[in-house]
Amino acid sequence: MILPFSSSASPISRLVSDSILAKKILTSCSNLKKYDKHNRFISTSVTFTAIDRSESIPYNQTKPHKIGKLRVPLLKSPSHLGHFSSRVNRIYNEDKYSAYVLNLPNDRTVFNFTVFDGHGGDQCSTYLLKHLSNEIESANTLADPKNEAERDELVEKYLKNIGGYWKRWFKQRKENFAKMETIANEIKLKNLDFQADDFNTRIPLTYLKTDYDFFEQDDNSSGSTCTSAFIETIYSEPGSFAPVFEPYYFNRKTISKLTISHVGDTKAILVDRTGEAHALSQPHHPSNPIEAARLRRFSTNFFMTDSFGEERFIALANTRSFGDVNYKQMGVTSEPDLSQFIIGDAELIQQKLTADEMKKYTIGGLGGDEAFLVLCSDGITNELTDQEVADIVMVHFNMKGHPKATPQLCAEEVVKFVEYVGGDDNATCLVIRLNGWGKWPILDRTGELRQERMEAYSPRGER
Repeated sequence: MILPFSSSASPISRLVSDSILAKKILTSCSNLKKYDKHNRFISTSVTFTAIDRSESIPYNQTKPHKIGKLRVPLLKSPSHLGHFSSRVNRIYNEDKYSAYVLNLPNDRTVFNFTVFDGHGGDQCSTYLLKHLSNEIESANTLADPKNEAERDELVEKYLKNIGGYWKRWFKQRKENFAKMETIANEIKLKNLDFQADDFNTRIPLTYLKTDYDFFEQDDNSSGSTCTSAFIETIYSEPGSFAPVFEPYYFNRKTISKLTISHVGDTKAILVDRTGEAHALSQPHHPSNPIEAARLRRFSTNFFMTDSFGEERFIALANTRSFGDVNYKQMGVTSEPDLSQFIIGDAELIQQKLTADEMKKYTIGGLGGDEAFLVLCSDGITNELTDQEVADIVMVHFNMKGHPKATPQLCAEEVVKFVEYVGGDDNATCLVIRLNGWGKWPILDRTGELRQERMEAYSPRGER
C-alpha cells in the first residue's frame, strides 16, 4: 500500500504521519471485518447469462455463452418486479420492502421478496429490512434438526428474559419444534425428484432469533408485520429458457416452488391465469379462530373490542408480529404461518404432476401459468379487495400494453388508487411477474365498484 505524504515534510514527520494514517486504515479494516461478521453481504441482483447461439449446437443441448453475464439489481428490473410505497395520509412511512436472491446449501438459488408494515415507529421494520433475509441465508446450523442445543438456547432466552407465554412454550418445546416440521401443503411430488428444503425449521427459528436480537437494540419499542415469498425453481426443461440460460421462475418450461411465510396482516395475493385473485395468507387478528384458540388458552382476559367494534388483543390489531416487546409475554409472537404451492409452466406441470397433485398444490387446481403475485401492506387491503388489486394491475396492462405496462407501473397504480380514494395508512405494493404475465382474459370484474368509489370520494367532504 502506498501512503500519501507531503514532499516538504521531514522524514520523521512523514513517518509519524504515515504511522497515524496506517493505524487509521488498520482500524477501518478491523471495523469492516466486524461489520461483515454481523451483517453478511446478501445478493440483491439476478444474474443473466446469454445462450450460445452457435449453429453447431443443437437446440436441445443449449449451453450458456462463455461471455456476456449480466447482473441486474432486482429492484431495478421493472419488467419483472414492480414496487412502490407511499405514506399516504400519515406523517411518516413505516412500511419497508426488500428483494434478495438467497444462496442456500446444496447450490440452491431462492428469490426472496418481502413486505414489512411497521407500527409505533419504523425501527423494527428497518431492522428487519437490514437483517432478516441475511439471517435466513446464514441459519444453516440453527436449521439443522440435530442441533438441539442451539435452538433450546434460543427459546430459553425467551423463557428467562420474557417469560409468561414463553414459559409454557419452553416447557412444551419438543412438541412446538415438532409442529415446525410441518408446512401447510408441503410439496411432495411422485414424478419429480428435487432437493427438499429446510424452510420448516430455518424460517420459524430465524424469525424467533431475529425478533430476539431486535429486543436487544437500544430502541426496541416498535413492532412490524411481515409477509415473505420464497420462489425456487425445482424443475426445468433443458434448452427452453431463452433468451437467457438460467432457469428462473418467470421463464417458460420451468416448475417452481412458492413458499409463503406470514406474520401479522400484510398479505400475499396470487392471480391465476384466468385473472382471479387468491389470498395466500390470512391476517393474524384476534378474530382469526386459530389465533383466538391459541391465545385464549393462556390469556383470555386480554381480548377486547375498540370503539369501532373491531376486536383487539390488548391494544394490538395483530396477535403475531416482530417487536412489540411489551406484549411478548402475553403471546404476541413472531412465529410465522408457512404454506407452499407449485407454480410455473402449465404444459410442463400437467406433464409432471398427477391430477391429485395439481389439485392439491397448484393455485385453484388450475395447474400453472399463474399471472403474478402481489405482496402488500394493509394500507392496500383495508381499502381494496383482493380482486380489485388484481384488476387494477390487469386493467393498466391491458390499457398501456406491452412493454409499457410493466409490473412497476402496475404497482404504482395500485398505490395511487388508494391515495386517490382517501386511504389513511401507509400503502406498499410489490407486483412479482410470473410466467403467465399478460395472458389473462380481457375482463374487469370490479370496474364498476372502483368507479363508484372514485365518484363517491370527495376530499373536501362535498357531495
